Amino acid sequence: MTDLERRTITIGRDDQRAVLRGRLRQQRVVFALLAVVVALMVIVGALSTVGRPSGGGVALVVSGCAGVAVVLALLVWSQIALTRRQLPLGSEFSLQVTDDTLDLDGPGGSDRIRWRQLSNLRRVGGGIYLTITPSRAQLGLPGRLLGESALARAAELIAASAGTDTVEHGFPASAPVAGALASSITFTVEDQRIVRTALILGSRTILAIAGGLGLIAVGCVIGAAAGLGSSRMLEVSAMAAALALLLLVVLVVTVHHSVRRSLVVGTAQTLVVTTGALELTGPGGETRFAWNQLSDLRRRRGVVTVRSVSSKTTLAFVGRLVGDDMFAEIAQRIEAAGAAPTG
Repeated sequence: MTDLERRTITIGRDDQRAVLRGRLRQQRVVFALLAVVVALMVIVGALSTVGRPSGGGVALVVSGCAGVAVVLALLVWSQIALTRRQLPLGSEFSLQVTDDTLDLDGPGGSDRIRWRQLSNLRRVGGGIYLTITPSRAQLGLPGRLLGESALARAAELIAASAGTDTVEHGFPASAPVAGALASSITFTVEDQRIVRTALILGSRTILAIAGGLGLIAVGCVIGAAAGLGSSRMLEVSAMAAALALLLLVVLVVTVHHSVRRSLVVGTAQTLVVTTGALELTGPGGETRFAWNQLSDLRRRRGVVTVRSVSSKTTLAFVGRLVGDDMFAEIAQRIEAAGAAPTG
């Protein structure tokens, strides 16, 4: 194995902005569709006001534009949140291109991703983006982390490995050290259902907002029926109900696609508890999480979750992957690492 290049950088705001701008530029089709929807709303609203000075068309345009604005805000917010989670400000990232893997060390752990799992490598603005298969998850990195020679070499390695099988069994597990706890499963449709349900029910903020909008809609309908307000209350009710429904649809669709990408049916995932870290091997590659970077281990609704301290993300595992003995061992090691001095 020959090392081609290694670079280490500290993430600054310019890095976050560069990656975010690249992500948004890749959403141009979505933005164009939203613009078309707004244009259609304006046309329909204008036509509906012909010979009808009641202002109903204006209300339709306002409602439609408000819905589009919510979708746009959610899209931009999700990209901002994703960029901040993947690239925490002030964190240190190190990247190494080798003949066999792309090695990435960051605050969330250490990843070794084989070239046959990567595709769509490209530089967009100040960021570099590639897709991890079979999960289809996109990885965005600051452009200064990968030089031009390393980028060209990475493209060659990805192209050379494009014909190899990437789905049948995922990655082979690393050999666990003596005395280490290890568990391995193959993902099923039931696993997807369990994780999907847990993630939706765990999205308390979005569910609370949707519930509040639903209460506003119901209250307006009751008020209009009781004659306590004008007919405008029905328009407000319709708008609130539409926004609540839109939030729920976005939540369900986002979770569905995320689970389908990360838990590909028929692929394997292995979890190994070692002295220094929690090691995960799955369809997306091999990742190592140091114990002092983990916290808040929980088992709920058939899913085990643990918090990554540095990247501020929650890792979710299918409950049957983590047995009671392994769960207790993980909890003990996290507690011991948290109590140990870090300086």
